[in-house]
Amino acid sequence: MSTEFSHQMEWILLPPLTDALPYLFDNGTAFNGFQAQCDRCAAAIKLSAIRGQLSPLPANRMVLMAAARCDACQTVCDYHYLLDASGELSAVRLDGDSDGVSRQ
Repeated sequence: MSTEFSHQMEWILLPPLTDALPYLFDNGTAFNGFQAQCDRCAAAIKLSAIRGQLSPLPANRMVLMAAARCDACQTVCDYHYLLDASGELSAVRLDGDSDGVSRQ
C-alpha cells in the first residue's frame, strides 16, 4: 500500500472540520475555519475538503489538527496549528511548514 494511498484513507476517516465550526473561545472570539492552500500545487482548497479535529486548551487557545484533500492534484496536505485568541486571533503552524492558512 502506498504512503499516499494510506494518507488518503486517514483523511477519509477524519470528521469534516465544518462539524466543529464555528468554534467559540471562552472570550467570545469565533473561529469559523480557514482557507487552505495545497502544499504541492498551491491551489486553493475549499473548507468542505478539510477534515480534522479541534482540541481546546486553557487561556483561549486551541490546537487544530487537520488534513485537506486538494481537488486539483489529489494531494492530502496536513495543517497543524496552535490558535490563540487571547488578543487578536493568531495561528502558528506546528509542523514547521510555511503558513498556508488565511484566517476567516
